[in-house]
Amino acid sequence: LMSAGWVGGIGTMLTFGGITWRTSILIGRELNGDPRPSSFFDDSPFKSPLAPGSSILARMRKPVRSFPEIARETFGESGCIILASVLYFELFSCLGIFFVSLGEHLHELYPSISTEKHMVFVAVALTVPTAVLRTPKLLSYLSAVGTFATVAISAAVEGDITADLAERESIQAVTGPYHNDWKTTGIPVALGLTAYSFSGHAIVPSIYTSMKRPQDFEKMITITFSIVLIACLLVGTCGYYMFGNFVEDQVTLSLASYNGSGGMQWLTW
Repeated sequence: LMSAGWVGGIGTMLTFGGITWRTSILIGRELNGDPRPSSFFDDSPFKSPLAPGSSILARMRKPVRSFPEIARETFGESGCIILASVLYFELFSCLGIFFVSLGEHLHELYPSISTEKHMVFVAVALTVPTAVLRTPKLLSYLSAVGTFATVAISAAVEGDITADLAERESIQAVTGPYHNDWKTTGIPVALGLTAYSFSGHAIVPSIYTSMKRPQDFEKMITITFSIVLIACLLVGTCGYYMFGNFVEDQVTLSLASYNGSGGMQWLTW
């Protein structure tokens, strides 16, 4: 919102959220081996007694389990290598952004330790469970930590919006507009930030194949994307309303620098 303004930021989130939701649905159908909704079938695609294409109730193609398999069937071995390289680069980039974000936040809480050391500690802490818990089913239990963190951040930002805004709004008279409705030059930045929030396509096959009932995949995706989109809209609008064009790249850093931020104190503990 700071980059693109009220209309540009909210429009970017809604547009990108809709696109990523729809493409996730299509990926699930590709993995299922049939363009029809996964709820159309009563059995698991990997344990179906019906041979592909044998009847109207059977899937049209053999189900696949990963993006490389999709690329191999579509473009051959060279396409498989190219797609796998792109996906691994995306995952590496997301991890890099994640480490930097955590390093900056931990440095804000513990200034005596440098940001670089914080990032190293986080990398080691994340590597251990990934190496020990090798299956998505076991790793999914760790997602409870991420869920709690998301709820905590959302609650902190939304709780602080009820605070006295007079001090923040007084900045406008000195430094210029506090909010913008539209900023064309900031649209590319807004697209990049929103893409990071919804960049989960690389793990869709792992989630799909680890589900007990893959036929419920589309229902799960719809609920998940709805929750994520609502959380992003709430945090984005509350943070921009409070700090306007002076908000940090990460709103929690703005909360930490604002004296008397009860929400940030609660989030820290």
